[in-house]
Amino acid sequence: MNLALFGLATIMVLIGLTMLTNVITQKLSSLRDPLQVWDVLHGVDVLPMRLRAWIFSTIVGLSNPYARSTNFRITELRKGKACGVMKETKSVSNPFRCVHAAALVTFGETVGGLALLTLLGKNDRVVLTNINAEYIKVSRGLLTASSIVAPIKDRELSEVITHVLIKNASFETVSKLTLTWKVDLKG
Repeated sequence: MNLALFGLATIMVLIGLTMLTNVITQKLSSLRDPLQVWDVLHGVDVLPMRLRAWIFSTIVGLSNPYARSTNFRITELRKGKACGVMKETKSVSNPFRCVHAAALVTFGETVGGLALLTLLGKNDRVVLTNINAEYIKVSRGLLTASSIVAPIKDRELSEVITHVLIKNASFETVSKLTLTWKVDLKG
């Protein structure tokens, strides 16, 4: 009897999650701006905050498959600002038991790109042309990346430079990234 009730409850939860996923997917299908996607997800009050961040990060990972390999979570997204966390796992570690440099760069590029994308219009285009990474300290444990980009006032710009700081759990900077983007501002 108890096993049957457990099975029924499990089925009901799965049906509810499937329905919720369909509603969210329908709302997000027409949105191209990451800030709009973030706002829509954070408007769904029935979802816990951590689940909203996980769903958003999964959507970002679907649009950027390389970023998905780092197992990151975006924790904050506002106009011109993005923050995220990445936990050291076996899949992002090198043989020296610290986060691999490529994983750090991928994580930083994702956070820096999201910060820039929040400032662009619907028809604006951006392409990463250069990454400069400075490795300051061995990267272990939980890492936090943050990027703040000033509003773009000159619509004639052809290049934008953004910066990303990656810190460890002790708030020590482990890496600094400078990202150079070629931009085509239409609006």
